[in-house]
Amino acid sequence: MPDRETDKLISPAAADALIAAHDGDVALYCLYAARHPEADAETAAAVLCRTRAEIDAAREKLQRLLKSAPGRRAEPEQLVPAEESVQYPVRDIVDSFRNDSGFSPLVDELGRIIGTVPSRAYLNALVDMYDHLGMPPEVIMLLLHYCDGESRRRWGSSRRPTPRYLTEEAYRWANREILTLELAEDYIREMARRREDKVRLAELLGIRGRELSQTESKYVETWAEMGFDDEAILMALDKTLTNTGALKWRYMNGILEKWHAKGLHSVEAIEEAEGKHRPGSGGRSAQQDEDDEDLAGRMKQYWGEKA
Repeated sequence: MPDRETDKLISPAAADALIAAHDGDVALYCLYAARHPEADAETAAAVLCRTRAEIDAAREKLQRLLKSAPGRRAEPEQLVPAEESVQYPVRDIVDSFRNDSGFSPLVDELGRIIGTVPSRAYLNALVDMYDHLGMPPEVIMLLLHYCDGESRRRWGSSRRPTPRYLTEEAYRWANREILTLELAEDYIREMARRREDKVRLAELLGIRGRELSQTESKYVETWAEMGFDDEAILMALDKTLTNTGALKWRYMNGILEKWHAKGLHSVEAIEEAEGKHRPGSGGRSAQQDEDDEDLAGRMKQYWGEKA
């Protein structure tokens, strides 16, 4: 008969997170902490026959997993990869490869992607994702293929993802708490949509045959997120070219930010708010009347009231 007291040790969400972790130390420490919430790391290490380093690693990984559990809301903790790749001891990597059924397939798949036996730098990147970031194997597998596709797209079909690129992307996913297949697939779809938006807007701006620079990409992504339609982007471009004679990114961004602040994201809304008429509609605009009034005022100041 089930022990109902034991059932209360951890929540179903926490249990799911532990199962996804594929880490016995994390599961063992979680059970211990549930029964002894006030115990410190030194005591836990002694009772569980683990080193202090192993307990610290288990605690960190457990905290990260539980933060991503459904229904749990917490301020995201930004993880930053080290300037130099983490150099895990060779013995730790070998032990993971031999004894961990979740890690071994990742090494094999990475080898297929890069076309050779993974170097220590690649293995370090995998251990960092798997052990330090606490990513489930199926999520890491998807990340490896995503990075492979991005490397080929950006730098040519012969290029393969570098260890540094894999690590940076892994930390990007970890900071977004992408620790399930569903979230990973949603992220990849969102990135594809943003890429399509950037390509479309770049063509509208007359940029073809090259990747946008980092600064250009930031502007274009911001404009797409603001919700402007293509005609509004072209309208801002026309104003920029007319007033500056070239595509001045900061100037054009100023125009779009001004419209965005007023909630204007289509040509119709912009023209209505600014009192302008389409060509051939006839009549004077509110802006033209305002300009005339301003000119009359300046003339009176210059020549006197009788002018």
